[in-house]
Amino acid sequence: MITRYGTFDLPEMREFLRREPDLLIRLEAGLRALETLYFDSWIERTGDGILRAVIFRSYGDFYVSAGEDANMEQLAVFLGFMPMMHTLSGSHRAMEELLPRLPGVDSTTLCTVARQDAPPPAPDYTLAFETTERMEHFRAVHALLSRAADGQPPAFEDYYFTRRGLQKNKSGRTYYLYHKGEAYATASTSGEALGMALLTDVATDRRFRRQGLAEALVGQLCRDLHREQLTPYVTFATAEAGYLYHKLGFLPTGQFTQAHFAVPSAD
Repeated sequence: MITRYGTFDLPEMREFLRREPDLLIRLEAGLRALETLYFDSWIERTGDGILRAVIFRSYGDFYVSAGEDANMEQLAVFLGFMPMMHTLSGSHRAMEELLPRLPGVDSTTLCTVARQDAPPPAPDYTLAFETTERMEHFRAVHALLSRAADGQPPAFEDYYFTRRGLQKNKSGRTYYLYHKGEAYATASTSGEALGMALLTDVATDRRFRRQGLAEALVGQLCRDLHREQLTPYVTFATAEAGYLYHKLGFLPTGQFTQAHFAVPSAD
């Protein structure tokens, strides 16, 4: 039976997701920011009350963690009725069972999870970076992400609402390099909780790539996280990103599948 989570379910949910730290960080960050983020979470239990699946969403991005005894047919029916599902992420095993049962799957991407156990060496210079505080800062970073994106970036209102919610609850931060009114490199965390942090939105303006800017900014962010006793995690899907994170000392810990769903036409 699938039900919306209750606060009494949280200890079990956290323990259930401990094997998937990237999901655990996302869940914890979303729960901390419930008042300022569009976030929902559900659980599936056996008739005897044993937890066997966790589903949660942040806007149109859905995540599923399912045990081997989860009722995949029931999970698929539940997810099939969810509006606005743009992506669904989960283990290969779970996704192999779920995706054939779900309509609208447009493509899938193999993603890697990696962890950095020690901070990268500090450079012999001081990096002059900015942090987002006012709306114009978020606009500059969103403009950079839009220029650097391969696909359609989220609307500014959704991006701003999400990032402000994370920062307000100390569950996320954004660093960026800025010059002449434009951001030209950026890196963020989308969750900071339980001694872990998840990196996201690492991007460099196409005009300034191959200059080590992303490596310098991510390195700065990771050193700051380690100083705060937070272990950095990252997920990535390209060899180029893997090369960057390998240089910074990230080691793969697992993989998952992300499915992309066709967005319904406005007509």
